[in-house]
Amino acid sequence: RFIEQDSGRERVAKLAISVLSALRGSICLYQGEELSLPEAELAFEDLRDPYGIRFWPAFKGRDGCRTPMPWDAKAANAGFSKGKPWLPVPDVHKALAVDAQAAAEDSVLAHYRLTLAFRKAHAALRDGSMRFIETNQDILAFIREKDGERLLFVFNLRRGPQSVQLPKDVKIAELLPMPGFVSRLESGDVELDALDAFCGKLSL
Repeated sequence: RFIEQDSGRERVAKLAISVLSALRGSICLYQGEELSLPEAELAFEDLRDPYGIRFWPAFKGRDGCRTPMPWDAKAANAGFSKGKPWLPVPDVHKALAVDAQAAAEDSVLAHYRLTLAFRKAHAALRDGSMRFIETNQDILAFIREKDGERLLFVFNLRRGPQSVQLPKDVKIAELLPMPGFVSRLESGDVELDALDAFCGKLSL
């Protein structure tokens, strides 16, 4: 679950799954990530985790990441159960329930679905090779390649815009916009907004 409680949480959640989907290896998602659920603030009397109970309040335990999955914002217990769940469902989680996000095109849930479909559509992302590009900025850049498809990914990890000058041997043949991002290419440089992502097909 996400620690951030502010409005930047959704942007971080979208960037996180976009980075994860572009890296090598299998994707493992923890329940609630796809909804950008923040870690729940629970009262002491609601705790079930022995560690949290023993070391409260210095360590609140793991229960904040173990609350029920919210399916229906208006249902009892957010649609998780008709009975009393082992942990309460916070109101902030109800507002982020699956049914609420499924109806919004710009929701984190919608972004997850589009991003995973983007990964599935490109063999280079499923099991292609990977080569990192060094930068001296808060930038993650690498190339994924398989069967003649070479994809460049550039991720801005800073909460401010950045311009990235690509190596001379990296030639963009075609822009391949990633779901949810608006980065652009200007005079050979990748221009990224805060917490932004770029993808382009490279010349062979």
